[in-house]
Parts: sequence; C-alpha cells; structure tokens
Amino acid sequence: MIHTRRRNVFVAVGLGLLLALMSCGSDSGDVAPPTGPLSATVPGVGILPDHSPGTGFGSDSESWTPDGIRQLTVGEVAVGPRLLLIGDSILAALSRRYSNDACETLTPLGWQVSVEAEVGKNIELGLSVVKKKLPQGFDAAVIFLGTNYGAVQDFYQETLNKILDELSPRPVIIFTVTEFKPTIREVNMVIEEELRKRSNLWLIDWREISKAPGILWKDKIHPSVQGNVMLLQELAKVLGTAPGAESGNCLESEFTDDAPIANLPPVVGPFDTVPAGETTDSVIPEDSYTTTSTSTP
Repeated sequence: MIHTRRRNVFVAVGLGLLLALMSCGSDSGDVAPPTGPLSATVPGVGILPDHSPGTGFGSDSESWTPDGIRQLTVGEVAVGPRLLLIGDSILAALSRRYSNDACETLTPLGWQVSVEAEVGKNIELGLSVVKKKLPQGFDAAVIFLGTNYGAVQDFYQETLNKILDELSPRPVIIFTVTEFKPTIREVNMVIEEELRKRSNLWLIDWREISKAPGILWKDKIHPSVQGNVMLLQELAKVLGTAPGAESGNCLESEFTDDAPIANLPPVVGPFDTVPAGETTDSVIPEDSYTTTSTSTP
C-alpha cells in the first residue's frame, strides 16, 4: 500500500517552453529531506538522486537535491549506451513500426535504442520485457506503463517493484501517467512512492506536462503530434548524451504484439523499411505488422 508520509522533492527549474521545463545537471552534496507533500507542480523534471563520488550509485539510501543545483543526466551515470524503452501505445507510437520518432530523436545523442512497447498492454508487459531483454545487455531504461491500469493498486505496485528490482542499479527514467480518470491517480501514487525509495530513478512528470493545451489528442489520453515532440524533448533532456563515442543505433523490437487499434492518433506506418538517411548498418529492420480495428489505449 502507499504510505501516507510525504516529503518535499526539490527540483531544478530550467527551460520554459509550453510549460515550465527543467534542465539536468549534477550535485555533490547530501541534503536531508524535509517533511511535507511530494512536489508535483513542476512538470518534466528529472528527480535525480545524488550520485556524487562516495555516495554509491545504486545504493538504497535516499538522496535529495536542493533547488538551483544542476543535476546529472542519465548519460552521465550510465555505464553504456544501450537504452531500453518499455511502454504501451504511447511509446509504441514512437517505435520504428509507426513513426520512428524515438530512434530519430535519441540515436543522434549516441543511444542504442530498443523500443519494447505494445498497444493495449498493462504493467505485466514490463516484467516480460525485462526478463527477456536484460540478458542481452542494457545500460539504462525508460518506463511508461500505467495507461491500461486494472484498478488494482497492490498488483500494480508489486509488479512495478519487480520490474524496478530487475533493472536496478541501472538508471531508469519513469513517466507519470495522464489522469484521464480518477483511478489513474493510484498509478501515480505508486510511482511517487518508488521515487522516494529508489536512488536510481529519474522522473518525467507527464501527468503535469499533459495538462497543457495541445499536448493530448482528442481522446485526452494519447499525445498529439505536438505532444510527442514535447515527450521526446523532455526524454532527450533527461537522458543527455550517451556514454562513449559510439554512433547511436535503432535496435530491433521484439515486443510488437499490439492489440488491434482504433481511435488512436494518426501515425506513420506500420512499415519495415529503413528510414531515409539511414542504412542497415545503423538500423535493424523490424518485422512488418498489420493492424485491425477495436478500441484500446
């Protein structure tokens, strides 16, 4: 269950675009957390724990960063460039079989990107993904799961805990979820609790970002074209440049079993060709996919 105790999370204020957006950087000191409610008023910020020398990256201790101190990006603490994106239709729409926006945005930063996201899937998909993909070697991860919430908070929390345990101590970026119905608040409560307990988590507060006009499509769940741009801008900002000097790659997706889709924002694809300007040396083609119609987020 979610604890009622709340603590303030201090964040660094950065760029202002459509919303008050934040930048990432570094902290070199330990600061004791004050008491009070978790701040959720500043969207798109990475809640970045203290990974300064001597604190032990991936340790169980909680670390807090005071306002105004530049925090670390994921790329500054990851041990390699292989990046695993785990999600439902919101991330699936950014995969190569649809728009390819994730790879086009993140590979220029040096990341080797695998988008493992399926339309209509719930939190259990994440556990299947990490069990299959982590043995292949990944250095950082992104989680955006919670839109297809089954309204059983204990199950969601238990499954998310297992996913995060598997990923630890890798740096992980986690998205809150648009609260398009009251029960989704339970998802975000679980995420807030995990942010207090784990020192390897970064936050992108999509719950707040998606409140801005034009960010969501007409269903008030999925991002519009403008929303996808904003999502990837925030993700790129928190990720930063990948470690090492290797070129970024778009890796093959293994999880492509989308539920039949309808009433979703228009996207490019599905397709199995190499994007313009790329070669098969840098992009591994995926299997083609055919869609049908129903209604699933």
